[in-house]
Amino acid sequence: MFEADLIFSCGEENFLPVADVWLVIDVLRATTVMTRWFELGGTELYPVKTPDEARQLVLDLKERGSSPLLMGEVNAIPPEGFDLGNSPTELTYEIIQEHYCGVMSTTNGTVALVQAFNTGAPVIAVSFRNLSACLDHALTFGNRIGILCSGRKRRPSWEDTLCAGALLENLKTRGDVTMSDSAKIALTVWQSREQNLLASVENSEHAEYLKHIGYGRDIIFSCEVDASTVVPMLTNDNKSHIILQSVKGNARPYNGTRSEDSKNGNEKIFSPITPAASLLTEPDPFEALLNYTKQPPEFYLKKESDN
Repeated sequence: MFEADLIFSCGEENFLPVADVWLVIDVLRATTVMTRWFELGGTELYPVKTPDEARQLVLDLKERGSSPLLMGEVNAIPPEGFDLGNSPTELTYEIIQEHYCGVMSTTNGTVALVQAFNTGAPVIAVSFRNLSACLDHALTFGNRIGILCSGRKRRPSWEDTLCAGALLENLKTRGDVTMSDSAKIALTVWQSREQNLLASVENSEHAEYLKHIGYGRDIIFSCEVDASTVVPMLTNDNKSHIILQSVKGNARPYNGTRSEDSKNGNEKIFSPITPAASLLTEPDPFEALLNYTKQPPEFYLKKESDN
């Protein structure tokens, strides 16, 4: 029996329930970038909450003889003096060859990681790309699963909620799950769009903003499901900084894992979720709802006066 709880955004910082492990999600784009970092051969990635913290940490690491890459964003744009933004498609093998160590600060994703780490439980960075592999590893720590969505502007985000729902559906294939109401909401959202991941994510508020500023290809990349077996996990370095390292995996496609079925003694295979490339044709049942919520305030006032 598993227990699953979900927090919709890192803005809910006054309450993180007890969990055996925390799975932190920021689909667009921090946890996708973190996954890509280790896919390309990076060895260390320091997540910090603010650009100023990141700049100072880079100086400290350089004094230790390291050559870290400084990357991240504020409102999706690289801050002044940063080497790279928060785009998974801009990371290359050549960049990683020059910088095996990185320092990263983002508006939501790194904040959520630090918040989860402060609970004392193990913390794993999850995206659609490495979803199944991360859940496999998370279950080695216990049956109480905490999911923290980074959200956007300290509120829930559509794409992170979808990813959380996908995690929960995957968890249900492993056994019975007791879910919080928030987890049930995320699962329902995922199941309602089951045949159209990319189109659904593209219709989210943050995806529309990313397309507007020229990062549309990041959305497609971020919707590739189970393309990687990388599992980035937080730990402390010897200087009391938290650091992400890949505890297992590589960039090979995920082919499912085997686990013993305790009920009948047989071995069963948990199949990975359908890749996003095949989820491009069906209409999104939530499109009308999303469009409705994006209307300006006067739209709702008019609707009320009409009634």
